[in-house]
Amino acid sequence: MRYLPKVLLFLLAALLVVQAAFSLQWPIAHDEAPLFYEAFLMQSERRIPYRDIFDFQMPGSYIAYYLLGSLSGFNALRIRILDILLLAALIFITYRFMRRFGKTPAWAAGILFGLKYLQGGPSISLQREYLLLIFLALSLLVGMRDSLTPRHRLSLGILFGLAAVIKPHAALGLLPFLLFDIADISKRLNISLLNAAIKSILPAAIGLTIPIAIVIAWLAFNHALTPFLNIAANYWPLYSQINGQMEITPQAQRISFLLNQVWRLGGSGLWLIPAIIGVYLHQNKQTCLLASLALCYAIYPALSGQFFPYHYIPFIYFIILLAALCLSTFNPSTGFRQAQPTSSGRRLQPSTLRQPFDRLRITAQGNAFNFQLSTFNLSLLTLILFIVILFSVRPSAAFIRQISRQPVVTSTDRADEIARFLEKNLEAGDTVQPLDWTGGTLLAMLETRARLATPYIFDFYFYHHVSTPYIQSLRADFMDELQKSSPHFILEVTAIDKPWITGQDTSREFPELRAFLDANYSVTIQKADYVIYERHK
Repeated sequence: MRYLPKVLLFLLAALLVVQAAFSLQWPIAHDEAPLFYEAFLMQSERRIPYRDIFDFQMPGSYIAYYLLGSLSGFNALRIRILDILLLAALIFITYRFMRRFGKTPAWAAGILFGLKYLQGGPSISLQREYLLLIFLALSLLVGMRDSLTPRHRLSLGILFGLAAVIKPHAALGLLPFLLFDIADISKRLNISLLNAAIKSILPAAIGLTIPIAIVIAWLAFNHALTPFLNIAANYWPLYSQINGQMEITPQAQRISFLLNQVWRLGGSGLWLIPAIIGVYLHQNKQTCLLASLALCYAIYPALSGQFFPYHYIPFIYFIILLAALCLSTFNPSTGFRQAQPTSSGRRLQPSTLRQPFDRLRITAQGNAFNFQLSTFNLSLLTLILFIVILFSVRPSAAFIRQISRQPVVTSTDRADEIARFLEKNLEAGDTVQPLDWTGGTLLAMLETRARLATPYIFDFYFYHHVSTPYIQSLRADFMDELQKSSPHFILEVTAIDKPWITGQDTSREFPELRAFLDANYSVTIQKADYVIYERHK
């Protein structure tokens, strides 16, 4: 039984490698397609977000996808390779800072997270929460130590600043580092909490400001700062009212939705069982830091209010780190975990196995009996974690589809059909306008390197809060741009899975657009899930 954790980890690692290999065949899907297409426009047409492309994501998202697109040449296979390389880097970083708890939990943390990440399939792949996780993991490599220096605090600020330019509320994780650091400074230097806070917060704040200032300077240099601020001031408040079910509801109903979703933890609540045990067995500063970060990122999805599955990626990461602590190795003679040196050279002093586990460590004569009891303790904890893994970690639906030789993502078939049409019919100088969101048209346009007719890559902006002056101005601007550009083709997804927004002040009607299509375009292809319009010759 003493080898059970290692055998289990070996089998899970093998499953991880197999799924990673199969993931190389995954298509670009969901949010990847529009973000990579925008990055392509930035590279090929020198378009700048906000100025030349209307979208509401943070600047760091476009910069990240621009770098990934440039490295991969916007090739699907190369993108998938980059995805796996990022996962490998994340596992390596995780192993480095978790090594202080022992080799087994260090490997378990990385392997289990890798399996949970791949379980999400193409819709989770390379989501922004996954990209910013690199910075969060590096923050633990920098900050998980007994005491911080000004350089460490500056580095932490920079790392969370890099995360914040992708998702602003990702900087929430900086708070636990600062709180633990303030307490340490106050105790170590025997100074007031206020003075300790100044010594801790000032370098971290400087670091946090650096990436943000660079991004602001980049936007200002490219005359995109004013459009960005305009979108932030006018569109963000409207979008924030849309919940995860793509509904706009009254305030009371929205609050009920938020409260109902918070406690669900994205369906990952089962991980709390081994995580709580892990915290119980390792009552030290580093473990408390991990638990604090898990709490922060459990709250994180509520700050946007949509509770999309990928919003839980940081929480899942930290809760798995805590759960992996169940697999720490034990000294057969004492029942204590073999402590590992910290960055300062001191050893972590985990707690003994307490109730209900300390009853299992009955003092008896003879090392053999004591060894059996310690082994039983370890096996019990391994069994608990194994049960959680059994119910929580499973092959992705995409992996199952691949084995069954079925399409991985249904919208991919639609994208392939549209791409074949564009390859056959597009001529030099032609432009294309999508009326879609994540339904496949943008992937088709990326694959065929089609030029965008207007600054608008999505159409869902036009169908919610339709009575507000801002949305009306977006509609008017879109029609002006459409008339000026006169695209050769207009691609409209009409599938039932199109994420229409419903609820208060929403509509599926856009009379000006329909009149424009009727007057200037003919239906070239009409399928059950999409329509292709061609400009009158």
